[in-house]
Amino acid sequence: MKRVKIFLATVALVATVVCANAQEKRESPVKEHLQNHFKFYGFIRNYFAFDTRESFAGSGDLYYWLPKDQLLNADGEDMNAQNQFRFLSLTTRAGVDVSGYRINNLDFGAKIETDFYAGLTGSTGTAQLRLRQAYLTMKWTSPDNPGCSIQLKAGQAWHPMAADLPDIFSLESGAPFGPFSRTPQVTADFNLGSHVTLTASALWQMQYCSMGPSAFDNAGVPTAVASSADYIKYGCTPEFYFGVNCKTGGFLGRIGMDVLSIAPRHTANVGGKTVKVKDRYSAVSPFLYLQYSKDLLKLKLKTTYGNGGEHFNLMSGYAVSSTDDARKWEYTPIRNSATWFTASYGKKFVGAVLLGYSRNFGTSKEIVGPAYVFFQKNGTANFNQMYRIQPEFTYNLGKFTVGLEYMLTSVQYGDAGTMDKYALAKGNLHWITNHRVQAMLKFAF
Repeated sequence: MKRVKIFLATVALVATVVCANAQEKRESPVKEHLQNHFKFYGFIRNYFAFDTRESFAGSGDLYYWLPKDQLLNADGEDMNAQNQFRFLSLTTRAGVDVSGYRINNLDFGAKIETDFYAGLTGSTGTAQLRLRQAYLTMKWTSPDNPGCSIQLKAGQAWHPMAADLPDIFSLESGAPFGPFSRTPQVTADFNLGSHVTLTASALWQMQYCSMGPSAFDNAGVPTAVASSADYIKYGCTPEFYFGVNCKTGGFLGRIGMDVLSIAPRHTANVGGKTVKVKDRYSAVSPFLYLQYSKDLLKLKLKTTYGNGGEHFNLMSGYAVSSTDDARKWEYTPIRNSATWFTASYGKKFVGAVLLGYSRNFGTSKEIVGPAYVFFQKNGTANFNQMYRIQPEFTYNLGKFTVGLEYMLTSVQYGDAGTMDKYALAKGNLHWITNHRVQAMLKFAF
């Protein structure tokens, strides 16, 4: 009886090993496929932020634009001078990169990425998943010259003018001192060897949109302004981007321009009845980006001249320059210069600083009046200029990162009622400053 038990135990042990091996063999092709083609990534990130005044800010007030102008009560108190604090983990992110699929000389790939930004009103609400990026790629490589290739990207991705971000950990990544936008697009990169790439894009608008009139009185004067994709939809023309990229050694340079053409109105009240109109606003915004890296040092500079540019978060917009033809208004962009510079050094202990400057030059043509100005929704048209000084320090321990930064943002406003014929508020110029202290905890996986 004892021998029978030993025999049965041996059989059971052998069967278990065989089944385990068979299971491993059945699963290994799937596991190998996942490892070869799919890269899962993400992080859990918490921000802790303190501000000294009311400000234009989004994403639970973590994405910072600029401090609000003074709001004086009857006693002369500035009601916008209010201390604030919050901490949130809604910028936690997850994504997957797909690669390794090849047919002849064509390589296919994809990315999908999400976070929890949606669902908030101000700093209140429940964070919900939203689409951050989702695109496919196709790359053809010349069989005769591997350095030459054409890559096509289609889907939701970083705007080509916003793809190069400063080396700081704050959520706004240098905005509004540089373009910031992820948007639907079809982008082609033409690699002419190892140093030069030409880029051309056709883009649409979704989250980051142009401003425009959304309501009118009986006389046709705008009474409300909104950020909407309707203006590009009725314009029936994609936004375009053209750029040249040069790379050699530790140097990277880009120069490019954004071309926008929209229809701020598609209907209007003319003579007491609603009619179709043929409005068209067009503008070109160029930019320059420079980067230099050597060992642990990295320097970056981006400067943008925005003719408008509110659709990628510049402090700008446009205005109506003529209403002589009720069925076809004429428009003029608000000109804006925006520049940021960052320097960072280190790997485990990293020190970095951002310097930013933005200036409103007004319009080149005379405007009809203040009611006909369509300015960036996260700012006000009496904005004149602003600067930011933002030093920070981070410590990296494997996949864990802790950071601390100080952000000083100062804005020069003019009184809103003193706007001149070029959309500049020049009366009672005064500076408003916010001090932000922010900490971050992050674990990547």
